[in-house]
Amino acid sequence: MVVICPRCGAINQIKKVKISHPTLDVICKKCGARHSLEIGVTSHSAAMVRCPHCGYKQTRAERCAKCGTSLIIKAVEPADLGTTEESKQGIFSKRYKTLTITAAAMIVLIFLGSIAGVFFMMKSSDAYKLSEAFIRNNKEIKAMVGEDIKFGLVPLGSVKMSGKEGAADFKVNVKGSKGSTYVSIFLRKQRGKWRVVSAIYTDQYGVKRRLPVQK
Repeated sequence: MVVICPRCGAINQIKKVKISHPTLDVICKKCGARHSLEIGVTSHSAAMVRCPHCGYKQTRAERCAKCGTSLIIKAVEPADLGTTEESKQGIFSKRYKTLTITAAAMIVLIFLGSIAGVFFMMKSSDAYKLSEAFIRNNKEIKAMVGEDIKFGLVPLGSVKMSGKEGAADFKVNVKGSKGSTYVSIFLRKQRGKWRVVSAIYTDQYGVKRRLPVQK
């Protein structure tokens, strides 16, 4: 007698046995599943399915008897569709946040670049160069900070021009081996030439002192 396992689809050969009960318990030799057969009832032919991976045709079971691929097709539930929509929204939200952060970073970089450009133009102007030369040649500044004078990276101030005339003011950080100080210097441009009008520095006691300027 041939019995096909309803669980794994394996074919089991059953020897002739003396049957004293209306049912017969059969244990599958392949998967070990235990099921009962009603004696005298003709079973329906087992439904045949084809493995989507290897194409092997066999009785319906959980896995393919040849390659082991799962033969169970999971239906898409409404809950799964909802999860998919939520996943799409999550992906969109992440992309939106990434674009927002990127745009903010670009704005900050442009802003910093503009400031750096302004400071570069200020330091490369003739008015600022004259200010540095004036400070380097001043005896009082040398006596306070030393001969090895260095200037801060970012000066404060402004340069205003109107044709061949203009005005400029700077607050410059001056450093040396002996100390440091701030020099506030004011310049005017007349007839196409810059000249220092006034200059004030802070001494080691915090007192503001005026530097001599050539008239």
